[in-house]
Amino acid sequence: MTRSALLWLLLIPALPAQAHLVGPAHQEFSWWLVDPVAVVLLILVAIAYQRGIRHQRRRHQATPGAFRKRQIMFWGGWATLAIALASPLDPLGEELFAAHMVQHELMMLIAAPLLILARPGAPLLRGLPRWGARGVGVLLRGRGLRRFWDWLASPLIAWLVHLVVLWGWHVPVLFTAGLQNTWIHALQHLSFLWVALLFWWALVRSSKRGSAVGVIYLFTTAIHASVLGALLTFAPSVWYHPYLATAPQWGLSAMEDQQLGGLIMWMPSGLVFIAAALVEVAGYMRNSERRAQQRELIKEAQSHASS
Repeated sequence: MTRSALLWLLLIPALPAQAHLVGPAHQEFSWWLVDPVAVVLLILVAIAYQRGIRHQRRRHQATPGAFRKRQIMFWGGWATLAIALASPLDPLGEELFAAHMVQHELMMLIAAPLLILARPGAPLLRGLPRWGARGVGVLLRGRGLRRFWDWLASPLIAWLVHLVVLWGWHVPVLFTAGLQNTWIHALQHLSFLWVALLFWWALVRSSKRGSAVGVIYLFTTAIHASVLGALLTFAPSVWYHPYLATAPQWGLSAMEDQQLGGLIMWMPSGLVFIAAALVEVAGYMRNSERRAQQRELIKEAQSHASS
C-alpha cells in the first residue's frame, strides 16, 4: 500500500454506532437498533473498493494469487467491521460491557490487521469519482503531511498513541460519556479503528525493513493491554455505572459483566499480540539467515575474483 493511499484509508470517517441513554432515560432494547450511518458508510466503502478492483482487473487482465488473497483479507476485515458496528452486537454493547469489549476486539484485533494486510488504498482511491480521487491525491501528496505521517507511523510513536487511546477511553468518565452521547461514542469508535490501523501499519513497515523492533513492539503491547484487562477483571467496584441499570436485565450483575469484559480484553488481545510477536520472531530469523547467506555468497564471489 502506498503511503498516501494508506493515509486516506486511515482518514475514512468512523462508522459510528448508535449510542443511547441509559439509566432513567434508558430506551427499550431492540436487536436491530443499528445506526443507519454505519450501514451507509460500510456500503459506500464496499462500492468504492469493488469499483477499484474492477478497474485493476481491466488493467491487468488476470487476477494473480496474491491479489486474490488481498481481496479476501479486505472483505474479511470489512465483514468484521459490519459485525462490530452494523449488527445487533452494536445495541447490545450499550447494554453489556462484555459486548462492548467484543466490539472493540473485533475492530482492533481482526478488522484492522486484515485491512492493513489487504493493502486496499489503491483500489479505494480508484473507486472514488474522478474529482474525489484527484482531490484526495492532491491533499495527501503534501510534503508536510507526508513528513507528519512518517513521524506518526514510526514504531515508538504508534505504540504510544495506541497505549494512550486504549487506556484513555477506558477511564470511567470518558467511557461513560461515550455511552451517553452519540457523538462521543462515534469518536470513540473512530479513534479505536484509526489507532488500530496505525498500529498494525507501523508494524508492517518495521517488518519490511528487517528490524527486530516489531517483536518488542508487540510484546510490550500485549503486556499493557493485558494489564488493563486484568484491572477490569479484578477491580473491587464497578467502573462504568450505566451498566448497573442494564446488565441485570441480561442475567448478570454489573460486576460480573465487567469481569467478563475484562477477561475478553485480557485473554484474546494478549494471545493475538503474542502470536503476532512469534510470527515476527520467525520472520526476523528467516531474514537474518537470508542476509547471512547473501554475505557468504558475496565473500565467495570476492575471493574468486581476487584469485
